[in-house]
Amino acid sequence: MENLHPLADLIEKIFGTTVELKSYNDINDLVAAITQGKVDISFISTMGSLVLNNGQHKHSMEAVLTMEVPQNASVNYRTAFVVPRESDIVSLKDISRLKGVRLALVSPESTSGNLIPRSVLAKMGISSVESFFGKIDYAGSHRSALEHVLDGRADLAAFGSSEYTEYVKKHRNHSKIRLIQLSDPIPLGPVLFNKSLDKNFQQELRQLLTSLHIEHPAVFAKITEGWIEAIGAERFVAIESNYYEIYIDSKDSNGK
Repeated sequence: MENLHPLADLIEKIFGTTVELKSYNDINDLVAAITQGKVDISFISTMGSLVLNNGQHKHSMEAVLTMEVPQNASVNYRTAFVVPRESDIVSLKDISRLKGVRLALVSPESTSGNLIPRSVLAKMGISSVESFFGKIDYAGSHRSALEHVLDGRADLAAFGSSEYTEYVKKHRNHSKIRLIQLSDPIPLGPVLFNKSLDKNFQQELRQLLTSLHIEHPAVFAKITEGWIEAIGAERFVAIESNYYEIYIDSKDSNGK
């Protein structure tokens, strides 16, 4: 919330309107608010966007922008697959010959900690993680998923790569985990506009956001600091409605 206050203040100043900031407990609460017409502008995760547009929710929101992280950036939003340092698992391919592997994910609503791991595993032929793995735990957070590997509760964990990077930076040669695979870069979630908003206001707000990194760099920087996956983002860019279609096959977080 604090990271969005400068943007809210800027919108109020430029457009002479009142901005009410609200944070929801999880994706489902946000989606419910959107379907009830309580949201005009939303910053939503990739997973949240797919849940919103899975065909089960009527709404009037449109994905118009996202934050762009260069493909060659040293920091990218990815999923890290890690195992205990002494594990016999060298690559993800190794799990196909093992029985009863215990997997730790982050939460059903997590993009890097559920959606993307399922997508990666599906491409390996594992269409249902529930049927394949001996046990699956939703750890509740990226850090907790990492800790599941550290304390022996999981043989394999998948979570946001920034959590892995921070752990390795802190522990260096004393790391007790080992990275076996990184996913491809994950597109950041979209900025949604309610189609009922005044068209001129929408156009001017798009222009404000796409030039924010130039005209108001401190405001833009504050936004990127609000989400760990947005580290390295350089600007807002316009997107088409089909921007996230490559992830549609994995939008069901339960693998069904």
